[in-house]
Amino acid sequence: MNATAIEPDVKSAFVKELERLSGDGYVGPKLDELIGANPGLLDIKFDHEQYREVTATEFLCCECTAGSRDLLESLIDRGAKTTLKCYQETVENDSFVECLLLSGYMPLDFSANGDKFLDCMTESFSYLDEDEAQDNIVSLLPLLLGDVKPGDQFCFGKLSLSHIERLKDLPQLEAGVTHKEGGAFDDILQEYIKKNDGYTRASVET
Repeated sequence: MNATAIEPDVKSAFVKELERLSGDGYVGPKLDELIGANPGLLDIKFDHEQYREVTATEFLCCECTAGSRDLLESLIDRGAKTTLKCYQETVENDSFVECLLLSGYMPLDFSANGDKFLDCMTESFSYLDEDEAQDNIVSLLPLLLGDVKPGDQFCFGKLSLSHIERLKDLPQLEAGVTHKEGGAFDDILQEYIKKNDGYTRASVET
C-alpha cells in the first residue's frame, strides 16, 4: 500500500502511537502492526502542531531525545528514509548522525551557499573543547569509511549485516565533493587515515 492510499484513521493512529512512543525508544506492538500492514506510513508526511509537515523520521529528529533516537534507528531498520531535514535538526548531535547514516543517505550540500554537511557538522562542534569535538568526528569515520564489521558497538547498539549493506550506499568521501579540501573535517579525516589504514571501503580520493 502506498502513502496516498493510506486511510486517514490509519494515519491518525500511526501518528498518535509514534508520538506516544517517541520518548520510550522502542516500537510497540501496535505501531509494529500498523507499519507491517501499511509500510507507506514510514515515509508519509503529517501535520504536527510544533514541527509542521514532517515524516516520522523528521519528527523523531525534531524531538531529539535519547528515546526518539532509539525509535529512529528502529524505523530505519524497518525501511524508513531519512532526509535533509533530519540532518539539519540533529547536526550538533553525533549519536543521531550515527543513526541517520544507517539509512544509507547523507546529504552533500547542506546550505544555500553550497556548504557541505560534513564541514557544517564539524563546525557545529566548535562549542566543545578541541579534543571532544575531534572525538565526535572520529566516532563517525568508521561508518563513513566502511571501516566496520558486524558486532561493532555504536550508540544505537551493535552493527548488523543489514546495517553494513546500507552503509555501502553512502557517498564515498572525496575532498571537494563530500567536504572541503583542507578544512577541519578533512584534517581529522587525513589524520585518521594515517593511523588506521585497514578500512574496507575504496581509498579516499583527494
